[in-house]
Amino acid sequence: MARMSTPPLAERAYSASPVWLQNVLISAYGAHLRRQRYGAEQRRNLAAIRATRWAPAADVRREQLAALNRMIHHARTTVPFYRDRLPALPLIDLDELRQLPVLRKRDVRAAGRAMVSTRLADPRLLEVHTGGTTGTPLTVYCDRATLRRNYAFFARFLESTGVPSTARVATFAGRVVVPPGSARAPYWRYNVPGHAMLCSSYHIGPDTAADYARALARFAPTLIDSYPSSLAPIARHLLAHGAAGRIRPRAIITSSETLPAEDRARFTEAFGCPVFDHYGAAEMAALITQCRAGAYHVNADYGVVEILRDGRPVRPGETGEIVATGFINPVMPFVRYATGDLATRGGDGPCACGSAFPVLTEILGREDDVLVTPEGHRVGRLDPVFKAVSSLAETRIVQDASDHVRVEMVCEAALAEGELATLRRGLHDRLGPSMRIEFVRLPRLERSSSGKSRSVVNLTASRPEGRPSTRTG
Repeated sequence: MARMSTPPLAERAYSASPVWLQNVLISAYGAHLRRQRYGAEQRRNLAAIRATRWAPAADVRREQLAALNRMIHHARTTVPFYRDRLPALPLIDLDELRQLPVLRKRDVRAAGRAMVSTRLADPRLLEVHTGGTTGTPLTVYCDRATLRRNYAFFARFLESTGVPSTARVATFAGRVVVPPGSARAPYWRYNVPGHAMLCSSYHIGPDTAADYARALARFAPTLIDSYPSSLAPIARHLLAHGAAGRIRPRAIITSSETLPAEDRARFTEAFGCPVFDHYGAAEMAALITQCRAGAYHVNADYGVVEILRDGRPVRPGETGEIVATGFINPVMPFVRYATGDLATRGGDGPCACGSAFPVLTEILGREDDVLVTPEGHRVGRLDPVFKAVSSLAETRIVQDASDHVRVEMVCEAALAEGELATLRRGLHDRLGPSMRIEFVRLPRLERSSSGKSRSVVNLTASRPEGRPSTRTG
């Protein structure tokens, strides 16, 4: 997850503090972040964008082109990296954006501060960081005005889910709020000014799900904001113990990981509320939010999103890489930034929800969340294979050689040889007979440094660098 910098000394002092003091420290830091992100300026930004998602399609495209040209002119004239990279003349159509070079993470890292606008290179700039799921985390610079614009867009998304801005929220994300060595509850802390229960994503599993469920029931959140993999064990626990509906938020918001259809259905059944997925990045180049009709909408007033395969736009129904150009961060603009994440383009007609913002039907995760068989076939999700085995709590498939995958499993009960044979057969049906398959039982799946868990990991792929996460902070 993208995060503001925290000095190592402060982190060590926090870890050594008793739980009550950790709650005080988190509340103090929460109040500081609230002042940075919200206030009158953020409310003005929200008022300005609240109605734009209902504008006619022609107006959306016209305003998007105008915002794109403003950002390109600003980047070319004030950002050293872009001076010889971007055109001097304005674009006359959004399709002309494809004539500009694609920006890769390695380009950003090599450019360093040359990516920062000389007009806005204030020494008081804020730093946010990508989570570094793979590769090296990236530092992104912004100012307070940018941060407040960013949170205005998230507030608009929150309003669309029916959740008020003052909601009690339980979050599962990448901050280390509970020291890693903690072996018993509580695995959560409280940000009192933010009305928030901050749950550790690093301690969740079948053996601790009951502790989390009891704490969530006591807290009674209006909103749960979570990585899908963090909430899944709790949902399974509630359903297995006949406790569905014991925790009743108005909505669940998921982000930062691919949301499988079966997890979405499980969350709806366990918590009795709708689930809204969304996609964003610390680079603040794209925001894609799900509407009540289930479509993923590119927030066209936040930036331009292209879905490309081999450098060319995909057709409706086809999948390609998300390439994004952001409008909201003039401090460090990202123009045609290749995210390494995959999405499927929707149709060109209006959405049932009434918004004219461009539609995607699915966000699939990273390009390296794809297995490649010895015969060269690319295989993505394998979730259906595991549905036949009810005793599995969590799984992850890791390809560590061209002809070998390791299936890591967390089991809620003993796994019979017949079930293993069923799994092996299902995987061979999809990966081919020459793929060697190894099963490994683990007490808990290890998470990345940002608290995320990927269900498919390809260690052999020549891949883009690490996926950024959803929001700053």
